[in-house]
Amino acid sequence: MPKPAISTIPTVALLSELALLLSLCGLSLCGPRLRAQTAPPASVDGIKIDKWNSVPVHKSAYDGLKPAPAPRRDLSGAWYAAGDPPAGGGAAPGIQATGAHEYPAVLKGNNSPPGGEPDERNIPRQLPYTPLGEATLKAHKPTGMSVRSVPAVLGNDPLDICDPPGFPRLELYEFRMIEIAQMPDHMIVLSQLTRTWRTIWADGRELPKNPEPRWNGYSVGKWVDDYTFVVETIGMDERTWLDNAGRPHSSELKTEERFHRIDHDNMEITLTIDDPKMYTQPWQPLIKFPLRLQPRGFDIREMFCVPSDTAQYNTEIGDPSVAPEQK
Repeated sequence: MPKPAISTIPTVALLSELALLLSLCGLSLCGPRLRAQTAPPASVDGIKIDKWNSVPVHKSAYDGLKPAPAPRRDLSGAWYAAGDPPAGGGAAPGIQATGAHEYPAVLKGNNSPPGGEPDERNIPRQLPYTPLGEATLKAHKPTGMSVRSVPAVLGNDPLDICDPPGFPRLELYEFRMIEIAQMPDHMIVLSQLTRTWRTIWADGRELPKNPEPRWNGYSVGKWVDDYTFVVETIGMDERTWLDNAGRPHSSELKTEERFHRIDHDNMEITLTIDDPKMYTQPWQPLIKFPLRLQPRGFDIREMFCVPSDTAQYNTEIGDPSVAPEQK
């Protein structure tokens, strides 16, 4: 293949052309064009994205942007929750493949444990299980990357048979994109994982008494100041797990989400788990976890659990991992 030709235009000619351009710019004949090439976008909506199956905008794309103040009592928009992967490699924080972000079920010095541990006694930060909580944990057989993980064919993770993840697992596993739509009396939170939504009522109603269990529970919320919205949720189906490590919950589970909008482009969420049957005290799997606003027009890619894909995986990868050796 021939090499590209090297320009033979004399340097002095290039400098003369540059001087002409600069003089024209001084007359405002080329100012907008040159500024459009060098100036950063004026707001997050100026960042270019794909119109379909948009790719989340990472932190570096926001360099040079000065976020506007947070709008009062407004959480609406498409928010990226996964975050940027660590500089040293590994999954983005929101993926949480080894369990809840603040309590990963890993070994000290090993964030990719081989699995097979009987319990969580060797993880860096242990949860305050009750005896029932400990027993229920041991009955759960996760197939992810946690210390207790087992081969897929031996696991009993509800997600492996495409049961709904439920809440709060929607925020404690594959927490990638959410979109919040705000109405006068309620909010709708749409999650990328399984393309499901939650309704958070903000019309002053109380939570139901002895509710029929639901995958995502029953939620009410209120503004505690102009930039902080607090959500309480109860009535989650006991068949769901809290996270990818198999952490359990009971019908008495109550959660609190605290959404705090820092400025126009940034929000944080703190999630509290309160389940006296399973845990001796409340604990927080997410603490001021960052969410980043995406440009207007962001199209969220589908992310479903497909039974046929799961069956193929178990046949080709899961089952052979424990199959007896051929004689």
